Amino acid sequence: MQGPALSDGTSAVHPTAGAELLAPPTAFQLEAAARYEQRTSLFDGWREQLVERLAPRPGDTVLDISCGPGLNLPALYERVGPHGRIIGIEESPDLLTVARHRVRRRGWRNVEVRSTPPSAAELGGGAHAALLCAADDVLQSPTRLAYLVTRLRSGARFAAGGWKLPPEWMWPIRAYLKTFYPRVGNAPRQDEPWRLLAEHAPNLIVETLGFGTGYLAHGDLRA
Repeated sequence: MQGPALSDGTSAVHPTAGAELLAPPTAFQLEAAARYEQRTSLFDGWREQLVERLAPRPGDTVLDISCGPGLNLPALYERVGPHGRIIGIEESPDLLTVARHRVRRRGWRNVEVRSTPPSAAELGGGAHAALLCAADDVLQSPTRLAYLVTRLRSGARFAAGGWKLPPEWMWPIRAYLKTFYPRVGNAPRQDEPWRLLAEHAPNLIVETLGFGTGYLAHGDLRA
């Protein structure tokens, strides 16, 4: 039975028997993906702008951390091409299913979406770049961020972006975010979500957007 469809034509099906990996997303999973997109949306095209700052090259291996339903994958694929490699990592089973279905529909044979990071052996000399869009779960964890660094080669490129808290004097907006976006407003270090990342990428360039409510950051891993 067909259900609602995503903007790219991905439709919901209530699966019966069959492999879970091959089952199209259900209506519930598509709704979870829509909520994620709404919750993480800064402005139109912000993900593409962040990929542009990451600047992956044709043939690169790129990690898309906390990739959600795969919203960054088209822009990344356009950069690395068919001879590159993209590995999306997403812990949510619902978002993971939607992301995998997007990959299958596009026929991308060099794109993989998984629930756990790849091992060092799987990456050879390490990935060339890592994208962290709305990946506060990693950016705010010293342990998880340090683990990610072990999966990158020396001099690898970083790009991160998402919501942040505006300056203290903009207290009405801060109060709004704390009330309606508690994952942003009440998380640690949300005045400067890139703070831990800067310890690994000392040349990090940060741009604040939307009256201080969003940011785009990019730089290189310390050699």
